Amino acid sequence: MNRMTATVIAIAAGLLLVGCAPSADEDSAAQTTQPGLTVAEAKRVAQGVEDAIVAKLPETMVSSVEQRATGILLPCDADRGYQWTGRTIVTLTESTSPESVVDEVLTAYEDDDEFRPRDITDSVGPAVQLLGPYGSGYIVGRRAANAVDVASFSPCFVLPEGSSPSIEY
Repeated sequence: MNRMTATVIAIAAGLLLVGCAPSADEDSAAQTTQPGLTVAEAKRVAQGVEDAIVAKLPETMVSSVEQRATGILLPCDADRGYQWTGRTIVTLTESTSPESVVDEVLTAYEDDDEFRPRDITDSVGPAVQLLGPYGSGYIVGRRAANAVDVASFSPCFVLPEGSSPSIEY
């Protein structure tokens, strides 16, 4: 198993556990899935938050941004509940470290009403997790010495019968 696969599995496992945690939004805490949310809307929400996270970084930190066009679905509820998962790769400028990006994101979201930031730095490297409504989560963490990943896990939604959770969306 390569390092990238291990990282994705670790992130997914962590977010599945987070999905059981109380939400930042008390109204959604009683419900694990966001009513009426479709796959396309979940993808739009997740990619929009990825964009918002990157937009909070000073331009002097960012060399380039590449948002993946497709993602996969991960289960988040026993009753056909799924999350759309995606990724944005942010290449950093020469003078920027992944640690400084994590610090910037922690500071940017410290008083946010929708997302609760949590420093999840470990032996793999610096990382911050943003916990959102309906089990959504976003992780900004070291990809390389000059890059960070912004991994997204949309709000949990019900995948309609007849739709496959096994294809990329």
